[in-house]
Amino acid sequence: MVRPGLGEKKLGGRYTLNEIRGNPSSLDPVRMNSKVEDDIGTNIFDKLVENNSKLELVPELAKTWDISSDGMTYTFHLRTDVFFHDDSCFVSGKGRKMVASDVKYSFERVCNPKTLTSGYWVFQDIVQGANDYFEGKAKAVSGFQVLDDSTFTVHLTKPFAPFLEHLTTSFGYIVPREAVEHYGKDFFQHPVGTGAFRFAHWMPDQEILLTRNPNYWEYDSSGNRLPLLDEVKFTLIKDDKTLLQSFLQSNEDEDFTIPTESFQDIVTPEKQLTSQFAKYTLQHVSAMNSYFMEFLCTKPPFDNMALRRAMSFAVDRESIVKYVLKNAPHGIADHGIIPPAFAHYPIDEVYGITYNLDSAKHWLEVAGFPAGKGAPPITLSVYNEPRPMQIAEAVQRMWQNIGLNVNLQVMQSAQLLDGSEDGRLGLWLTRWYADYPEPENFLNLLNGRLVPKNGNDKSYPNSARWNNEQFNNLFNQAIATTDEIKRMDLYAKAEDIAAFEAPSIPLFYEEHYRLLQPYVRDNPLDPMNRIDLKYVWLDK
Repeated sequence: MVRPGLGEKKLGGRYTLNEIRGNPSSLDPVRMNSKVEDDIGTNIFDKLVENNSKLELVPELAKTWDISSDGMTYTFHLRTDVFFHDDSCFVSGKGRKMVASDVKYSFERVCNPKTLTSGYWVFQDIVQGANDYFEGKAKAVSGFQVLDDSTFTVHLTKPFAPFLEHLTTSFGYIVPREAVEHYGKDFFQHPVGTGAFRFAHWMPDQEILLTRNPNYWEYDSSGNRLPLLDEVKFTLIKDDKTLLQSFLQSNEDEDFTIPTESFQDIVTPEKQLTSQFAKYTLQHVSAMNSYFMEFLCTKPPFDNMALRRAMSFAVDRESIVKYVLKNAPHGIADHGIIPPAFAHYPIDEVYGITYNLDSAKHWLEVAGFPAGKGAPPITLSVYNEPRPMQIAEAVQRMWQNIGLNVNLQVMQSAQLLDGSEDGRLGLWLTRWYADYPEPENFLNLLNGRLVPKNGNDKSYPNSARWNNEQFNNLFNQAIATTDEIKRMDLYAKAEDIAAFEAPSIPLFYEEHYRLLQPYVRDNPLDPMNRIDLKYVWLDK
């Protein structure tokens, strides 16, 4: 039931939204590596710093912070009014106060291979002692220091301009030791944090329910204690047409995935709602999100750069956007994987591969497979979702035009992510949502210094395992450059190298669209599609 609040807002009620990718693999922050997990985690956990709806960096658990003049020491001054969720892992079931040692514990978990961490890259080569701790040469990360309960310091190995943005990823979530030890191997499905909502239950393939944290520390501008909702339910409908019908039947409060077949019936070329759907709210924004295919670059046949280039030249991106996706994307990816959503990034300086059948046939001959003769079997792995399947089937036909026969392997998203990181897949269709608003987040997918020395180890986020020293040098020069314009120019020079060698095939840059029920308030759509529901209220 909704009830009156301050500032003419209404409190309470349940907000229902869908995660079309289905079940998350894990709700343990150190193992989160997908958008669905971060969508849920954002509402359960807090971080030291966060991005707001304008993607500006703002305080969260850290009230303020200081950066030393040499850019190598960050001192965080923590809030003293934050408590973990009430949970049976604590004495008497009451959540205790969050202190600086919890930050140290949480960050060291990210650097501990025994946790099966996917987030070591956040601190690898950046924080003093992180590498030694990960490799078992030290008992703690020397660069993480607790000065007192409300002061935490991080010492870097070198200046790293995007460091604060790294802390806005899911690997920056703060967890209590008690919960990790109490739930053990089951912590991944019983998360405990300091966020606006508490974990209630997870019914696989059906729903995940969160309930209001009555002890949350933040208030809105009207004086209401956040969150304003009583419950948040994530449904796990995997078919976008079924989801749309559920939305139209008022079972969902939003629909983020408009089916391709229905797009032109709902959205006009001017990006307005057609008259049939005019009672709803349409939101759209150019997204920090790119679709692309990735190759495993360390094993045959895709250790052959000429083959990768041939396959990239053979992809007609314009046809995919226009005919397959009904012009829903922002535009074709005719440069690299970084989308045109960053104000100062010189995207036009990146000369990507565009559709050219003659070039495709030339590079296929250079690769040793003239007209496809002698080419090995090729398998493209793809998410079991409508849109990726439509794209994969179109690309499969395009490669037939140069004599390549490609089979499709349809997988659940969690299986595809695991297989790509483990090096078990050769070619896969994927997408990357920005974890934070910095081009570095996209280029880190190609950072060769993150590729493990042991080929059997997981490689994340560089699942392609592409390693080019010239790229690495430019990239590392960029991340040490605090001047934004110079940093962006170095990023573009690095990406231009990657665009030529084609460890991935950029397809298109995304546009976000979301339908809201007419009573939903204070739920802005940003270029990262962040799902932060603590300010949302229902005007019923």
